[in-house]
Amino acid sequence: MNDITLLKEEIAELEQEIFRLKNSMQRADNGVKLKRIKVKSRTLERLKVELSALEKLRASA
Repeated sequence: MNDITLLKEEIAELEQEIFRLKNSMQRADNGVKLKRIKVKSRTLERLKVELSALEKLRASA
């Protein structure tokens, strides 16, 4: 497996986890879950930027 494949798998896993968190939110724990969603969303965005950079690098090579 190369880096691009691994990043795509990690991105898919984070997207699924964010989706599960959003669907399981209850009034009692919304604050905690919202914070977890925000952290995971920022991580997801950084991974997408890194994936894009790797794909551009591979395309130019």
